[in-house]
Amino acid sequence: MVELYIVRHGETDTNSEARINGMSTDMPLNAKGIKQIEELEEYIDINKFDEVYTSPMKRAMQTAEILNQGAHEIHQDKRLYEADYGSWDGLKETELLEKYPDAFDENHYLLPNYTKYAKNGEEYADVYKRVENFMDEMGKKGDEKILVVCHGFVSRSFLKVTTGAQDISKIIQPNNGGVSKYKVSASGNKYLVYYGRVNNID
Repeated sequence: MVELYIVRHGETDTNSEARINGMSTDMPLNAKGIKQIEELEEYIDINKFDEVYTSPMKRAMQTAEILNQGAHEIHQDKRLYEADYGSWDGLKETELLEKYPDAFDENHYLLPNYTKYAKNGEEYADVYKRVENFMDEMGKKGDEKILVVCHGFVSRSFLKVTTGAQDISKIIQPNNGGVSKYKVSASGNKYLVYYGRVNNID
């Protein structure tokens, strides 16, 4: 059975400024984000992994490179891109919440209906599809241990796809540098082992 370790990238300035941080906000890690991932790297023995996959975005690539330490080829996979929030990418969450309160849940996460207001926003269902496709493909690799670097909403989507949760609002985003572990069988069965750890990565 394949073991997937899903890592949310370290902090960026758009994270610290509470801006919508989607596909179009291609920012590198800030100093705090680099420190977060350097600390995480101490808990990960990269030599025990068979492969490394990452979103092609700067913040994910930089996270993957710090964790990988030159041990493996890093595979970029577009299915791991953060959701594309269209015209809302990069905007302040507080300003949007004031104008469009019905597009946010009580934790100030965007609801699926945000696409009523954001031009060219990606439907959440499409993110779930690409995440599920990625998991199913990885599950066919046998008994590999795979490190995967992605984003906050994509991390939540891995949990939704695995558990079949109906409401994405019930899933809190892992912290920057948080790691979630899943097992995927060749038949496509998916299992959650843990969610959002920043240490004790086994």
